[in-house]
Amino acid sequence: MTLSELNIDEDTFDIFININATHKIEFLSDALEFGADVAMLKQIERLSNEFESIPKMPVVSSQDFVSGDYRLCVTTLENEIQLNSDSPKTIRTFVLKLFMDGVILMPLDTKKSEMDMYRYFKAFKVEGRCNPISLS
Repeated sequence: MTLSELNIDEDTFDIFININATHKIEFLSDALEFGADVAMLKQIERLSNEFESIPKMPVVSSQDFVSGDYRLCVTTLENEIQLNSDSPKTIRTFVLKLFMDGVILMPLDTKKSEMDMYRYFKAFKVEGRCNPISLS
């Protein structure tokens, strides 16, 4: 097949314009030798391998709770919980609730940041889970 006989459809062209010059030459060479569909699949596989090698961003979620007159901000990261509140008693109560629910926590030496708006701050590493604890 010659370059003038090569037919690239719209979907293949969308991939073609998004790859760098070296890979465009490789794409055209593969398209002439094996066909445009095979060349496109090869480039898609290469792009997917590049995306898999990019480190994933940690998932962070934050929720605010009201307990009596006090607020509690719970920020969860990967294997870490950060508690921020107006009251240390509210933090202790929440930690006890997690403990009774079977969440094993280890305190961390993390300092309060400028993002933590309440006075008291405590961070814990989540070691694992076990069965809930019953007092009866």
